[in-house]
Amino acid sequence: MKTLAQDLRFGLRALVREPGFSTAAVLMLALGIGAATAIFSLVNGVLLKPLTYRQPERLFYIREVIPAVERAYPALPVNSASFMEWRKNPGSVEGMSLIDQTTMNLNGSGEPERLDAARVSPNLFRVLGVRPALGRDFRDDEEQDGKDLVVMMTDGLWRRRFNSDPAILGKTITLDGRAHTVVGILPPGFVFGDRRDFGAAQSVAPNTDIFRPKTFDKSELEELTGRFNWGCVARLKPGATPQRVATELQLGTAELERRAGEVMHIRVAVTPLLDMVVGHTRRGLLVLMAAIGVLLLIVCVNLANLMLARAERRGRETAVRAALGAGRGRLIGNALAESALIALAGGALGICVAAAGVFLLVHNAPVDIPRLNEVRLDGRVVAFAAALIAATALLFGFLPAWRAGGCDPQAALRAGGRGASGSRGGARLRFALVASEVGLSALLLILAGLLMNSYTRLMRADQGFRAPAVLAVDIGISGDRYKDEAARDGFYHRVFESLAAQPGIQASAISSALPLQGETWVDHVALTKEEAEKTGTTVNVRFVSADYFRALGIPLRAGRTFSENDRGRKPKASVVSQLLANILWPGQDPIGRKFSTGGDNWLEVIGVAADVRVEAHRRPVAMMYQSYWEWMPYRTVLVARAVGGPWSIAGAVRAAIHQADGAVPLPRMRTMEQVLEDSVATRRFQMTLALGFAAMALLVATLGIYAVVSYSVARRTPEIGVRAALGAQAPDLYRMVLKQGMAPVALGLAIAVVGALALGRVIESLLYEIGGRDPATMAVVAGAVGFVGSLACLIPARRASRVDPLVALRYE
Repeated sequence: MKTLAQDLRFGLRALVREPGFSTAAVLMLALGIGAATAIFSLVNGVLLKPLTYRQPERLFYIREVIPAVERAYPALPVNSASFMEWRKNPGSVEGMSLIDQTTMNLNGSGEPERLDAARVSPNLFRVLGVRPALGRDFRDDEEQDGKDLVVMMTDGLWRRRFNSDPAILGKTITLDGRAHTVVGILPPGFVFGDRRDFGAAQSVAPNTDIFRPKTFDKSELEELTGRFNWGCVARLKPGATPQRVATELQLGTAELERRAGEVMHIRVAVTPLLDMVVGHTRRGLLVLMAAIGVLLLIVCVNLANLMLARAERRGRETAVRAALGAGRGRLIGNALAESALIALAGGALGICVAAAGVFLLVHNAPVDIPRLNEVRLDGRVVAFAAALIAATALLFGFLPAWRAGGCDPQAALRAGGRGASGSRGGARLRFALVASEVGLSALLLILAGLLMNSYTRLMRADQGFRAPAVLAVDIGISGDRYKDEAARDGFYHRVFESLAAQPGIQASAISSALPLQGETWVDHVALTKEEAEKTGTTVNVRFVSADYFRALGIPLRAGRTFSENDRGRKPKASVVSQLLANILWPGQDPIGRKFSTGGDNWLEVIGVAADVRVEAHRRPVAMMYQSYWEWMPYRTVLVARAVGGPWSIAGAVRAAIHQADGAVPLPRMRTMEQVLEDSVATRRFQMTLALGFAAMALLVATLGIYAVVSYSVARRTPEIGVRAALGAQAPDLYRMVLKQGMAPVALGLAIAVVGALALGRVIESLLYEIGGRDPATMAVVAGAVGFVGSLACLIPARRASRVDPLVALRYE
């Protein structure tokens, strides 16, 4: 311990004598460790932490797989008949619960409010292992009609809307025009389903406020092999495996197929619940973690290079200490003590940087990254930071310490003059380190360039609509007054009439879903009903009003849109997308042609619309539009096209809805530009972080090139003086220094290109319409790194070209 204390005191004095080097090293390391710790906190909170339920490793998500559509839809939600059949013979399942996402309108206590809600099997919270903080859980008999008018609410809603009043228990609140009894308050921090796309169209929204028991109507239970609409969570019995559960549940599915007289070969898929929650973010976060790891490695390589140069400058001092009796171990210990002090100071500051980084990540990350509420600097993250501090101290300190320990006192003292050129071994080592950090920096730049190129292409891609001046708002109507379709139709007509009277509004319409917000209603169509019921073309269905295409700027390629004359017609009127028309009637005019969705449901094509994307990064899918009166909605999206900016009509839209029914709550509005931005938010987030890491890496590498070349020029000052005295001109000296400095840069670029070619396939899933081995991106990065590297060499080269031969020879 006494020796360690002496080494630390000696190292501290040495670092204090060189405040410039010490400050730069600590700051560089703080940025690297801080950034790596912040990204790890994100990975830890999202991917590594177990879900905050009782024994979460036993929680699984159940889906159904239909081979006929498996290529387009690898797994589907479950249908209600399957769930009821499985529940009769649960086998290795301890409990399972169905989840149905919906919304509910809260009235009667303040302003009307639209709440995200979920209708669930009464045992959901027992399956999850969650107990209410106040009140009671649902009872099993409350999934029956008439007994289901009970709710449990989240702690957040209870505090925000009801002022944390415990007296709300047992009282009624008005939801969708009906009185519901509040039976329980969920514990603070309870979250279920951080994604709107929880593996299916029907899912729990990230801010679900209200839970109510799920009941089934007769039509749902009679649909034995259709309506794959519901999420299903199961808790397995101790020791049960997902493979065993899938096999057992498969028997119930096969029984349903037998009763339905169909052979669809439906399979059951059982997936860990954690994988369902975080699966879509896993690869992107791991790529970011790898990128920040590369950045930290570059920092360590650069520090190792600087410390090698520093050790050679202090070679005479080390030789004197060795001559006075300091052994190899003591010399290595002295050098490692300096590295440890730098790492400790950089790590301590890095944890502060990480705290700020976590705050920025959580508040700027896209909303579809799950579990952001669990991202924090906890014990595991601090332990990771401590491990990083120890690892970095060894990474950048080992080589300089090893070389210091191998010092030959006699050779060092003989070469101890100021003109000593340093060992060839040291020069080769510095060359290798510069090449490696340039290669790693270029590799990061290639990754960032690919992501930026992908994002640019994505933003420029034709989404199928032109809606820069469109405002969108979700509408939900409810209550006994809207039980009849005529009442709902009347509400929408009142809204349309009010908006049509506004001079600033060009068009308005409603739709069951917006573009870029996923697939919500999937069906099969074909030219015969038999084919439609078996192997028809998979289509997305949208229910829209007449002005939908004009409001969103979706071109009609042929035919017309809906009109009042289409009400009640047989076959029903339909507008199809260009893609669907090409599939069903290739090379033919589809207008007036008929197709089927199965059974007696026939449709006639009255128009062909341009293809529209359901997700920004995916190519358009086949789409079929029907008029909204074919499926008169309670909940829909209103879109209104403004003459000027979209927000100029916000007041008029609110007034129109309020005039149609003052009890209808008004959720937040958003423009279609915001819808597009939200749909690419994750990719923008990944690109921004990768660009930031790459820029930091390039800066560190540039500093490393500059430091090594400057050191080399300083060591070779006598040689440069001799060359100048013998007639070498400034251009000759420029070329000599640039050649020496750019050699490791060229080698590093070659290594980066090889690495990028090898790793290209890993990130292809994160890219849009660009391969992971794009030669243009690699060429641009190579040019940029070469240019920056040459700039880093220019200052030392300029200094070398101005060396006075007499001064240089006296320098010796």
